[in-house]
Amino acid sequence: MNDMKINFQNGNESEISAYEEITERLDRLDEKVEFVRAEVAQRTGQKIGRDTGLIYGVIAAAALFLLYIFLKHIGFIILGTGH
Repeated sequence: MNDMKINFQNGNESEISAYEEITERLDRLDEKVEFVRAEVAQRTGQKIGRDTGLIYGVIAAAALFLLYIFLKHIGFIILGTGH
């Protein structure tokens, strides 16, 4: 284990200060990892939202088109003008 040396920023190598410095480094690293994970989750959410909106748009357009065709057909029958 002696071959694993840690270079401390303030040069103090007591066990307590070493523990505190390592803890601070781990906290900073954890903040960076958490930020990246949040960014990835946000982009994934945006992609899912875009795809869901596109699907809903296509379904709404198809429903409106079918309603138009249906009402056009029913209108001709009600007016007695034929097809």
